[in-house]
Amino acid sequence: MAIKIKRGTQITFEAKDDAEALRTARDRLGPDAVILSSRQVKTGGFLGLFRRTVLQVSAAVLEEDRRSESDAEKKERLAAFQKLLEIKQAMVSPGEGVSGSESTVLDGMPFRGDQALSAAGVYSPRSPKVKKEVPIPETAPDGVEFSPKGLALASEKAAPAAEPPEKVSPEKLQNEVNEIARRLDLVLKRLETERSEPAPPPPPSDEGKDILAKLLAADVSETHARSLVERFRDDPQGRNFLQWLGKKISVAAQESWEALGGRKVMLIGPTGVGKTTTIAKLAAIHSLWKKKKVFLLTADTYRIAAVKQVETYSKILGIPMDVVDDPRHIGPVLEKTAGADLVLLDTAGRSQRDGARIEEMRALYLAFQPDAVHLVLAANMKYRDMLDVVKRMGVVPISRVIFTKTDETTTYGALLNILLDFDRPVSFITTGQNVPNDIEVASGMRLAEMLLGEERDAGSV
Repeated sequence: MAIKIKRGTQITFEAKDDAEALRTARDRLGPDAVILSSRQVKTGGFLGLFRRTVLQVSAAVLEEDRRSESDAEKKERLAAFQKLLEIKQAMVSPGEGVSGSESTVLDGMPFRGDQALSAAGVYSPRSPKVKKEVPIPETAPDGVEFSPKGLALASEKAAPAAEPPEKVSPEKLQNEVNEIARRLDLVLKRLETERSEPAPPPPPSDEGKDILAKLLAADVSETHARSLVERFRDDPQGRNFLQWLGKKISVAAQESWEALGGRKVMLIGPTGVGKTTTIAKLAAIHSLWKKKKVFLLTADTYRIAAVKQVETYSKILGIPMDVVDDPRHIGPVLEKTAGADLVLLDTAGRSQRDGARIEEMRALYLAFQPDAVHLVLAANMKYRDMLDVVKRMGVVPISRVIFTKTDETTTYGALLNILLDFDRPVSFITTGQNVPNDIEVASGMRLAEMLLGEERDAGSV
């Protein structure tokens, strides 16, 4: 897919911030305008005094020349996408560097096929650290063979039949939000009780004591830990706690397409949890493996860098994207997605304490009418911080939970607490930057193994 600037559409202008830059570009060039570059400059003033800082912005409308791609070219796209994630990780990891040629990928430059690839078709990370090469497996985590035959089979697989979702009214939305608030209130009262009242005596059996100790050591809430031990002890089918717990953890589905929860999927979450990267991984898996028509949307118009990031992902993966700059104007944007099998909406990763942005998310939900809302939480967050996120972002109905950065913590009790507190299934977990190895359809057994310290190698799941 070749991408070039449409003749006569490139413009340069000044704006006070990122949001104004996007609005100006779309006002002057139409809804298909994209930001090519932006930089801060000093302007105005007198004799060098009273100068103000503005953004100097370049924008244009892009043309795309689409043609059918071979499976080898799609593997190259996956390799380029993985490299992009490795570069972004290197930029924030001490001791790792990014070369000038690598940094151009972050600016949306085309992937160059002449760059060195490993034997498996995956870039070898450019880093002074010794890293284990991660080949693209012949079989995807959910069983789709990564070969011409497998891709053909995947293309024949139709989306699960479902009735058109009922349009959510503000009244129905408020009822669902009230249910989240009710559950949150019960959780906070329970935590207050745990602090003020002495703990009940430990379970009588030695096995019960060992299980309780493991759960508490993993930061499972004491109330949940004791309840699980009692339920296991009273269950006549309970023989092995690990197996029993794996079956009790609620998961969305066993296969990635079903775990998404529908055609229109909205991801919400606080800043820094890896929401945009997770959306891009889901887009890569379903467009390159499943051969689904995927459309990316972003509503994060507060940072030009966020829009450019999604644009870069869409170019590398060869899928369309658009920006929702105002929930009231979402109609024409949704018309463009009419032929897509999957529409993934990325929302602004603002702080959960930013009340104005949270209300905008509510308006966006009502305008977009998603089939499923996935709350993205980082596994290395504290339990109390997770509860605060639910409190602030519970202005929309949360359908499922995605846990990211599970490789950045050693205790997973907070994850189990959240699932038990709000009775929502977990859909996906991510464990790093490699694609596709480091995103998985959530498995109850996998989470139970992580929680109890009996985790298998991630590549075997």
